[in-house]
Amino acid sequence: MIAASVNSTALSSFIGHASITVTFDLYAHLMPGTESEGAALLDAFLEDPEAGDEAA
Repeated sequence: MIAASVNSTALSSFIGHASITVTFDLYAHLMPGTESEGAALLDAFLEDPEAGDEAA
């Protein structure tokens, strides 16, 4: 499900975890992206916030 880009909250619910914290504690190392990639995405969004509307 992670490889298929299923939302983390949906994944947690599907697996039956009591909270998203349990899911992240167990599977965060499998989540795509790094801190630097996240920072770059945020920078790009802040430079052009309308670009985020296209992804939605």
